[in-house]
Amino acid sequence: MKMKNILKYKNIWILCLMVALFGCQDAIDINQDGFLGPDNAYNTVDDLQSGLNGVYARYLPDTGGNGTGGEIYHNSVFTDEIKSGIASAGQGSQLYDFIIDNTNTGGASFLIWQDNYRMIARANRVIEAFNVVTISSTDMERANHIRGQLLGLRALGHLKLLEYFAPSYDDPNGLGVINLDFVNNVNDQLPRNTFGETADLIRSDLETAQNLLDPSQTSNIFINVDVVKALRTRLALIEGDYSTALNLSSQLVSDYPLANQTQYLNMYQDTDNTEVIFKLSRVSGDNDVALLYFFNFIGPSDGYLEVSNQLFNELSEPTGDIRLNAVVSGAFSTINGVDDPTNVLVLNKYPGSADGQATNDIKVFRSSEMWLIKAEAEARMGNLTEAANSIKTLRDARFGSATATPNYGTLNQALTDILLERKKELCFEGHRYLDLKRLGSELGIGINRNPIDCASFQANCTLPSTDPRFTLPIPQAELDANSNIQVNPSN
Repeated sequence: MKMKNILKYKNIWILCLMVALFGCQDAIDINQDGFLGPDNAYNTVDDLQSGLNGVYARYLPDTGGNGTGGEIYHNSVFTDEIKSGIASAGQGSQLYDFIIDNTNTGGASFLIWQDNYRMIARANRVIEAFNVVTISSTDMERANHIRGQLLGLRALGHLKLLEYFAPSYDDPNGLGVINLDFVNNVNDQLPRNTFGETADLIRSDLETAQNLLDPSQTSNIFINVDVVKALRTRLALIEGDYSTALNLSSQLVSDYPLANQTQYLNMYQDTDNTEVIFKLSRVSGDNDVALLYFFNFIGPSDGYLEVSNQLFNELSEPTGDIRLNAVVSGAFSTINGVDDPTNVLVLNKYPGSADGQATNDIKVFRSSEMWLIKAEAEARMGNLTEAANSIKTLRDARFGSATATPNYGTLNQALTDILLERKKELCFEGHRYLDLKRLGSELGIGINRNPIDCASFQANCTLPSTDPRFTLPIPQAELDANSNIQVNPSN
């Protein structure tokens, strides 16, 4: 069953949404007339599949529009990927000026917290339903695959929350997020678990998922064994388990070759999947990711956000990098000079597809990210030559020819170059804010925008790497509802 169909189904999961509240508190224990609990909403494996479809529909890193948004939007606007666009009426100016409003229900603090906990809560409801559904021996393999996907999605939700809301990745006893591996009551007042406890839950869910998933199911729009492997790789990286990160990333880059230049451009038009490990399928009626940057259509007069001059410059030198074509529209942009304030740098990363002029699939894991993780793990394990060769491999693919091997004399040199390469490769895909949070404080690299870019918003240009705003604050809605929730330091 294709995602492009299941996201349209009006299934049982919609009934769960009707009683859902924001944050961790889904009103699942209010047994009103007509309420469907797991013992009467789920009777067959087909019902479990319907519930799983609803969990996929709740993963929304591309939520937002017209000046507000969740994960992808926040990473673009808060950092150094964008400048004010020609059609701007001030959209994004507050966030661009490093103001994170945890009371704003359209902002990242609220949306990332709400959307991921709603996905987790939905997954928990379907997992609980396995206790009441009679599964025949002929359906067991299918049911196990459904359960494995649910655990993978629950792990993904907890990992995203941990990345954004944990103040530090280095202290296992420090604050994590609320571990929600059960169907919670609306009256629950749950404290945050430690970072280590949340990481352990994620790891446990992924290990169980790996054993339940059917290895013959390889579609990249569903959780499969390789997506679980990619999740384990990302978790190992933020935990500092570089041996595991190296081992898993090496397996994935072997199985998913890098796209050549033509394939790379086609990937963003959703016509090539060469290096895509996992993506969210989007069709007309779903979130239109391009409308995080444009009002109505992709064109030179409609963008309220544009590519920053800084990023344009970084992608332009040396010449020949296909990522410049993927990020900046050659057809719609106007370049009047280096750092010219009248440059119109129209975003091309989401150029539209056959499913809509502003509609594109959301790439969650690609082999290029695994090469970058591989390079970082090699560098941190003292293998600077191998790290340099891994970065060269990625650059060779993006330039379409052999490039010079970087020379890393120290770990800091390697990490600084890898951080820049991550910016070029993963821009506008929801990584930059988290990359600066994880690597910036170690390297002393914060946000340092091109003055022409920050002048477009009349905003601050710099934010030091030690600033607490590289961790999202707990949303006010959660603080109001949960007296046991702990706030982040300095938020």
